[in-house]
Amino acid sequence: MNKEKLMKQFEGLREKRRELFKMVTSVDAALLNRSPADGKWSVLQILYHVKASEAGTLRYIDKKLSFSPDGLPNASFLSGAKLALLEITLRSPLKFKAPKGLDVFPEKLILEEIKADWDRSDEGFLQLIDRLEEHQLRWQFFKHPIIGRLNMQQTIKFMVSHFDHHARQIKRLMN
Repeated sequence: MNKEKLMKQFEGLREKRRELFKMVTSVDAALLNRSPADGKWSVLQILYHVKASEAGTLRYIDKKLSFSPDGLPNASFLSGAKLALLEITLRSPLKFKAPKGLDVFPEKLILEEIKADWDRSDEGFLQLIDRLEEHQLRWQFFKHPIIGRLNMQQTIKFMVSHFDHHARQIKRLMN
């Protein structure tokens, strides 16, 4: 994968997010804050979780690069196979526990603040992709808590699958 394709892949994720935000901004704030049941997340909590996950991914990659400027191992074929299994699982009706820290929310969540934070994170990803050299795109940048290390393309593919999983959840809550 080259940087141009990677940027297109990331832009596809951003477009999906824009569409989801169009949908949720037309909904009453009370509905966005309402939990469907005890222990279940509201729409705003889901959005916050996905935003926090992506922002944490960016921080992790930036930290990894700062400690390993001379290189990281390339991601393996096995990384891609594990990712494919995770993508299938995320499309299934199975439920998962969020990793520790990504299941904690501020007391008050505001849609506009979540969107603004997400936009800043997106800019960080765009800058990251821009500054990477082609050979670095294969490096194991991100360590997923379940499937292990992923290269940049695999990381964005995971982000897309994770977003899609939660977008379906949000759409169910809003119907």
